[in-house]
Amino acid sequence: MQSRRDLLRTMVLVGGAIVTAPLPVLSRSPVCRTGRTATQLTLAEADDCCLWACWLGHSTVLINIGGSWIITDPVLFDSYGLSILGLTIGPRRISPPAMTVDELPRPDLVLLSHAHLDHMDRRSLGAISERWSGELDVITAANTRDVIDDLPWRSVNEMDWGDRTTVAGVSLTALQVRHNGWRMPGEPCRANGQPRTGRSYNGYLLERNGVSVVFGGDTAYTKTFQDIRRPVDLAIMPIGAYDPYPETHCNPEESLNMVDMMRARSMMPIHHSTFRQSEEPMSDPMNRLRTAIERSNTKLAVRTVGGSFAIQRA
Repeated sequence: MQSRRDLLRTMVLVGGAIVTAPLPVLSRSPVCRTGRTATQLTLAEADDCCLWACWLGHSTVLINIGGSWIITDPVLFDSYGLSILGLTIGPRRISPPAMTVDELPRPDLVLLSHAHLDHMDRRSLGAISERWSGELDVITAANTRDVIDDLPWRSVNEMDWGDRTTVAGVSLTALQVRHNGWRMPGEPCRANGQPRTGRSYNGYLLERNGVSVVFGGDTAYTKTFQDIRRPVDLAIMPIGAYDPYPETHCNPEESLNMVDMMRARSMMPIHHSTFRQSEEPMSDPMNRLRTAIERSNTKLAVRTVGGSFAIQRA
């Protein structure tokens, strides 16, 4: 959230979500672009594509780029938040995840944007790391690895804005976004003028074999995306939690504006319709985006949780 003065507002929203949010609709199967549930989308289908991506809910996206599996900001349980006496205190899901931890393919990379509770979820990350103990690599933002360093990963590496690396054949560039990074009040944060020691926050550019994806993580409106000098095949960008947090979260029109800066061919909207985190109506982000994108050259890749996007091999 924006600042410490917003903490009380955030606590009220979270508390209200605990009391008023409906229970997860566990009986409903997410619908994919192919008309099947996400659990039926197999490795073989993704392997036939040079790019395949499925929105699992909130900011969690399962990506296959050139044969390498990447999962972003995994939040795969009924709620996220503080763990107290074995209970998770926080908002409950409005819609279930399109896959459970047990249904995931083995990821070549776990990609984390920042340390906020709804993006760096210890429960989900613990389950993933334990399922493939000692096998998985993690990329996260600067000054955030301490949150998950005790889990059984093969490696955990931090990236700062502009850093580049290659994992499992995928080239990654850490992108500057406009957000904040503190996980708990009082922690050092880059947004508070502590670039060396403060928790940071990233977007990422992923590239392999001429295919490119931007994962925007969590961001308010910023012109930094215009620094991407070549067209992007898929922009995965947040569109929710903007009311009353415009300094840390973009609205749908601003998100689409940033997508247009990248000259992205397709857009996958995330960070909406999963948890009640802010004051705008739950349907507002997608309704506004559907209206705005009619005036754009960008195609809307996914509309619902479990929706998938693919670029077939030539």
